[in-house]
Amino acid sequence: IAGRNAVTEALRSGRPIDSLYVARGAHTGSIGALIAKAKKQGIPVKEADAKKLDYLCGNAVHQGVVALAAAHTYASLDDLFALAQERGEPPFIIVLDGITDPHNLGAIIRTAECVGAHGVIFQQRRSVGLTPAAVKAAAGATEYMRIARVVNITRTLADLKKRNIWVVGA
Repeated sequence: IAGRNAVTEALRSGRPIDSLYVARGAHTGSIGALIAKAKKQGIPVKEADAKKLDYLCGNAVHQGVVALAAAHTYASLDDLFALAQERGEPPFIIVLDGITDPHNLGAIIRTAECVGAHGVIFQQRRSVGLTPAAVKAAAGATEYMRIARVVNITRTLADLKKRNIWVVGA
């Protein structure tokens, strides 16, 4: 997880983090607060040079901080419906097809969280995954948004229609 906002939200959400890497000598400001929060949660904090941070996050802009965590766990379609039922709301799900830019995926996930969507669905193939760049662009929203990857968008849309969900394309 690369970037100050994304790491802050990962720590705040309680996501299991293996270790926190910070730029050598960067212990002031928001990075200092991240270090304190990580230590309070028992997360090892390690200093590293910029090249190491670049390598860890696939050359994404890391702002001097990278957290190593387990891969994001994807939700199922039933998880999205369960959240809607838990909130007592009709399901509001964003379905994406052919998103290949990680920054666009992150921005859509961030926007979906802001508008109260119950989840985001995208296809396993022919679309970008949750790369470090996508997670960073989401600015922490991936920690709260349920995200599902499906094999076939057409079948998923048919399944949504069977569950009496309106499908609107844009």
